[in-house]
Amino acid sequence: MKRLLFLLMLAPAVWLTAQTGTPTCKPDTTLADTLYGVFPLPYSSRNPTGGISDTACLNTYFEFVFTIKVPDVFPIPGIGEFPIVSVSLNPDTAVANLPQGLDYVCNPPTCIFPKGTSGCIILYGSAANAAQVGRHDLKIRGLVSSFVPIPITFPDSTLFAAGNYYLYIQPEGSPACKPSSINELAATQLQMHNVPNPFSSLTEIEVNSGIRGRFDFRVFDFMGKVMHRETVQIYQGQNRISYDGSQLPNGIYIYSLTDGLSSVARKMVIHR
Repeated sequence: MKRLLFLLMLAPAVWLTAQTGTPTCKPDTTLADTLYGVFPLPYSSRNPTGGISDTACLNTYFEFVFTIKVPDVFPIPGIGEFPIVSVSLNPDTAVANLPQGLDYVCNPPTCIFPKGTSGCIILYGSAANAAQVGRHDLKIRGLVSSFVPIPITFPDSTLFAAGNYYLYIQPEGSPACKPSSINELAATQLQMHNVPNPFSSLTEIEVNSGIRGRFDFRVFDFMGKVMHRETVQIYQGQNRISYDGSQLPNGIYIYSLTDGLSSVARKMVIHR
């Protein structure tokens, strides 16, 4: 039996902001034509780079895009395949556990995705209530229109990929909310990445710097807890910082360099 995966893929796809202030999105066009569903797959121990890759901060505008590719048939294990007319989401209640202050819109605006097409959903907004700080396990609920309506939920370990779509909200100004450079000086003077990434125990942070001085190197988990801290000397040109993450569990972490004036942060993934 032909197996078509219908998985809701979360991806940092391209988005547009409408003149009215309500955002809209474009589906990720780089996905292979043979793939269907929701991408990327949810976060799990087998897929540590999946799920919602960005962290939200209180009182800070946030956007994240889900790309959906709808196949022509819907497979149900042990039963067979059903022809699909469309997949639809409720424009108001499709995303469960969405924190207060955040909303979503679809493209197409009706949140009806016909078979054989691609569409997207964009989460957007700003959480302002301190009670929202923490981890939110989002669920996306829809309806497959076929011979009979078939309710679906993402993630779903029975029909779809197991895992979670965790959205982390941090206090305002948290380093975990800054996966890229946070000021113009850092963007131009500090270039940083780590290899390998993902890694199991050891990785090298490669820093190309236009400035020199003593910097504070820190590693945070996605809840903003400092997991490692040390002072390093950065010279103009190429620098390397060895980091041993063997004591940390699998997951996504933030690492940063700051001298109090310049600061840059990136994400790394531990996967064994």
